[in-house]
Amino acid sequence: MPPLNFSYREGNTAVHGLNPVVKLFWALSIVIIAMIIDHPLVLGLMFLSTVPVALAAGIQRQWFVFIRLALWMGVIVVLINALASTGGNHLIWQSGLNLPLLGPLNLTLEALIYGAFMAIRLLAIISAFAIMAFILPPDDLLMVMLKMKVPYKTAMLTTLSTRFVPVLLEDAGRITDAQKCRGLEMDRGNVINRIHRRSSILLSLLANSLERTIQIAEAMEARAFGSPVRRTFFHRLTFSRLDGSIIVCLSVMVAGAVYGAATGQFDFQYYPALSGFVMAPAGWVITAVILIVLTGLIPAARLKQEVDIDKA
Repeated sequence: MPPLNFSYREGNTAVHGLNPVVKLFWALSIVIIAMIIDHPLVLGLMFLSTVPVALAAGIQRQWFVFIRLALWMGVIVVLINALASTGGNHLIWQSGLNLPLLGPLNLTLEALIYGAFMAIRLLAIISAFAIMAFILPPDDLLMVMLKMKVPYKTAMLTTLSTRFVPVLLEDAGRITDAQKCRGLEMDRGNVINRIHRRSSILLSLLANSLERTIQIAEAMEARAFGSPVRRTFFHRLTFSRLDGSIIVCLSVMVAGAVYGAATGQFDFQYYPALSGFVMAPAGWVITAVILIVLTGLIPAARLKQEVDIDKA
């Protein structure tokens, strides 16, 4: 099995062939809807809609690494919420302890379910950004942000982050392999021992990152970064009618979600008792629109790959 590569690589899939603006707008749409809506059905839909995109782009192995990390983070979210939140009518466990500021240490069904769906929200956000990092070239991301009038230094910093965070993960993997070759057994023992052994890679990783930072600074200075001149681009963004249609559909989807969240169409009560998965009629309509738009992304990408709409 080939080693995992967490950096962007060119692909010939339909998803890779989408316009960079469409890719960025799709990821931001997932994040915005997941942030403003608390209803469990919509949160679950936001995460599940990212799975076919990862499969269609052929990045499921790299994507699953981030999902596995997000699952561990989700477990922490569930545990913290279950211990910190004392609300809920259905008591599962009662400790009899009173914690300062938090009150009695009790475990309720509502607290567990609320924490679980907040973890699903986290999964959806991390999944969308992970997919975007694997299918959107950093250079295209920089160009899109500049076209959106984002300050150049801010856009450059964002692009460097998306480019070098995966490189940092790859460096950590190589350093780990080197330590294992030297006889350091990182995967044996209990959790505390594993953490202690893996902490040995931090110093090497920090030194390597600082060295790369100096190299990047020298390269940027050699290319006159920050000089007050008009910048040119190696290639320009082009929009087809299909690209415009996808962006319009995504905009309508986000607008509907914002309207539904503002007018209470997606209201869901976690405390003191779950209100059930009932939704207002307008909420069901907006959810159907969200489902149609998100499931139509991959067919639209394949249509763009096979047919030139502007010349058809």
